[in-house]
Amino acid sequence: MGTSLRMRRVGPDELAKGIEHLESRFSDTLEDETYLQEFEAGVLCNLGEDWQMVNVLLTGEDFPATGSQCLPVLGGEHVATLGSPFDVLLTLAPELVRAASEYLHEVDIDTLVEQNKGRLRVVGGAPDWMVNQLAGHIGALKKFYLAASTAGDSVSKRMYG
Repeated sequence: MGTSLRMRRVGPDELAKGIEHLESRFSDTLEDETYLQEFEAGVLCNLGEDWQMVNVLLTGEDFPATGSQCLPVLGGEHVATLGSPFDVLLTLAPELVRAASEYLHEVDIDTLVEQNKGRLRVVGGAPDWMVNQLAGHIGALKKFYLAASTAGDSVSKRMYG
């Protein structure tokens, strides 16, 4: 089983409640009803196990070190390790949420796919259905970060290993 990534928009009051609160809110989304409510409301963005390939399409690298392109998927401050080195919680401050949104607004998904499709680690190359799914995730990230930025929210990210 690989690692998966979920992100939630959080306001300053929710962020101030601390790590246990943020983790409990992610735990709530493990229930189908809460997941659907938050997903449909645009509060939750789930890249699942596709997060690494989405990151490669956005950045051209597995783990970029700098730049706005690294903010949407892996950006943020590491605030907790929860159980194993692969179970982590990150937070992205409002100004970085805004930078991520601006970066995503400027990118053209077709251009990213054209430039970085060959960098995906898929034996025999990434099939069209997979690339379309990944492009859909980038579209979802655009909407998610625009809504978070517009509201002045932070983003908390939960990696599950």
